[in-house]
Amino acid sequence: MKKIFTLALALIGLAGVAKAANVDDIAVCKHSYVLVCDEVTNNGTVKPDKNTLVGNGFVLLFGSDAQKSVSNGKGSVDLSTVDGEIVTEDIAAKYGEYGKHLNSLRLKNLQDMFVMKLTAKSKLIIFFNGQNKTGAAARYPKIATDEKLENALNAGPTDDTPAVGVQRLEFVVPDDGTYYVGSYNGDIYVSYVIVEANEAPGTPSVKVGDQTYEGGLWFREVTCKANDATEEGSDEKIPTIVTYTTDGTMPTAASPVYTQPIKCYKDMTVKFQAFLDFGDGKANADFICDGADNEGIVSFSFDAPAIEADGATFTINSPYAEQNGTNFYKLNGGEEVQGNGTTLSESATVTAFTKIANGEYATFTSKSTLKDVYVLNPIKEKKVIAVTAGEAVLDEEATATSTTGEVYKVEGGEISAEKSDFFVKNLTFKAEKNADYQVPVGQEVYIQMSNTNITFFVAEGDSVDVKVICTKNSCKNIDADDAEDGSQVNDRKCFVNVSGTNYCLKDEEGNETNDLKLYPNANEFSFGLKGAEGGSYFTFQKYSGTGNIMISSIEFTPAAAEPAETETVLWEGNALVNGWADQPFFLSDGGKELTDNNAKAGDRIRIYASAPANTWQVELFNGHWESMVERFSAVALTEEDGSPRESSIFDLDALGYFEYTITDTFLTTNTVAQGWGGTFLLNGDGNLTVTKVTLVQGGASGIETIKAVNVKNGAVYNLSGQKVDASYKGVVIKNGKKMLQK
Repeated sequence: MKKIFTLALALIGLAGVAKAANVDDIAVCKHSYVLVCDEVTNNGTVKPDKNTLVGNGFVLLFGSDAQKSVSNGKGSVDLSTVDGEIVTEDIAAKYGEYGKHLNSLRLKNLQDMFVMKLTAKSKLIIFFNGQNKTGAAARYPKIATDEKLENALNAGPTDDTPAVGVQRLEFVVPDDGTYYVGSYNGDIYVSYVIVEANEAPGTPSVKVGDQTYEGGLWFREVTCKANDATEEGSDEKIPTIVTYTTDGTMPTAASPVYTQPIKCYKDMTVKFQAFLDFGDGKANADFICDGADNEGIVSFSFDAPAIEADGATFTINSPYAEQNGTNFYKLNGGEEVQGNGTTLSESATVTAFTKIANGEYATFTSKSTLKDVYVLNPIKEKKVIAVTAGEAVLDEEATATSTTGEVYKVEGGEISAEKSDFFVKNLTFKAEKNADYQVPVGQEVYIQMSNTNITFFVAEGDSVDVKVICTKNSCKNIDADDAEDGSQVNDRKCFVNVSGTNYCLKDEEGNETNDLKLYPNANEFSFGLKGAEGGSYFTFQKYSGTGNIMISSIEFTPAAAEPAETETVLWEGNALVNGWADQPFFLSDGGKELTDNNAKAGDRIRIYASAPANTWQVELFNGHWESMVERFSAVALTEEDGSPRESSIFDLDALGYFEYTITDTFLTTNTVAQGWGGTFLLNGDGNLTVTKVTLVQGGASGIETIKAVNVKNGAVYNLSGQKVDASYKGVVIKNGKKMLQK
């Protein structure tokens, strides 16, 4: 008996998922700021993770999705082009340098939002696409101070609202606080989020430039524009002069005066302070503009490298290989290793990233990427994954706040799964103390499919039957009310998801019978999986619509191997067929009878041919023309409506042959004393060269490479076997009988 290895609970979190940000992590946006959304979404091609801080930490992407939706097909906004409505002269003067950008960040209705911390009297300007919805169904940003957006601060659309396409919304926040921005009605797509803070007079404008590589170094330039100051109660504008620091301290009059862009080669904060300028080019501490400070937060971001896997070997490719980039990887969240890849001895989750040396200034670390690299044997014998260890213990902390009674957790959970056959990650367990739901009764610890991934391999052409046994309440809500019409209830359905496909219990007609209250055995079901060309990896994963899947066991049984295919030549030559012709390729004129080769139902007759560009068909007749009338009377082949079938028609397959699967009827009507047998008629325009006819036994028995097309009842043929229409005059054969057609 093979040794069973166990994969312990220590595998939880191998993916190395970073802690998501929350509202407490948001920086207060005290100064005017512009978020360009398609820089966050890479022109609508990258889905940012949920609960992620963007825009120097001023904006939190918040919501229920694992990743925020994006789009690159919802139009754009050009802040440099005045149209008088969306982009005014004032906006173009302030923000024209940002140019044209896509409405790329999607805010799903009641699901997605972004969150900012703003100071009182700050103006929030949002450019968005509302998808041309009108009336009360129009789509607008919805601004609130609560996460559920229940108490909107801005008015929503009314019955008189015109079509909402690309729009601009302006809203002044009343107080210091946290503001949530989602959408009214349906989804909207955002290009810009601009904050015009209620800043002190003379506050300088600051912009952090794009990340640039030049002269062997990465840098970003911080630019500053001095703004005029006004005294309270006066309209007189007084010029200002700005000083700065790069060490994070507040500038003073003694700090350097800003005169040109500041190049930054590492993550840093450049701070600025305004002073009244009386023309001497110097800052005077006596003329400081109170509260007129600003800052440019400089940070560098580098894309993750790509991981390519070829079997057990993976390779890391970084876009920064020529910019002093060095690749690193981790296996299952372990220690980092420098290198561009390796060959694994067992399956692992590979985390890859790049470190970029920026001279003596800094070493940056790129974003990381993950890839599962598999080293697995194909399933060739019966395998069972089941819980082998674990104890359900009372979770006192969770129980103290529970409204549904005691809560249990699992300690020491393990399963049976040989590492050479299965790759298991993010393994979690759940306890079931209610005996009504336990399978088998008495088992308390189960595999929980909320995060678990179990991957296995099926070789090319192999088939594996998979049997899954779940607990009796493996559904979203087994206590959901019955449907009034007696139909199944979605919340009571039991599924497992394998590589994106849902499987469940089905009846003989293929209908789902997986409502765990209507069908008590719906927690046990089987399905088959087949390896495609090159073999196939299949992964058990979470099914999002069923949050409570708990698996007792998964059983894998290889399907019986199909017998090897043998091919016996019945006829071989070089027959040229022109249009309709009676060409008896076998079972007559010296050909071999099927009975000579022990033919049986399920074997295939294969005709090889070299076809011209046009379409050819073949009809199989059960007898020779001389005795066709008598022979058809004994034919049992029928059409779908029960009427006698005169022939079977097959399209010529792209492989260069067509096949007919032998039936009991064919054998009965063709193994006669005279040695007569099936006659194949080839139907097409032009010439067709037939090279041989074979009998194929074993292999993919019953799986035809062509599609059978039934001949309609009432087809008419002349005595030469040519199909004719109603205009033909003379003796014809119809439904197996000779008749005169006038």
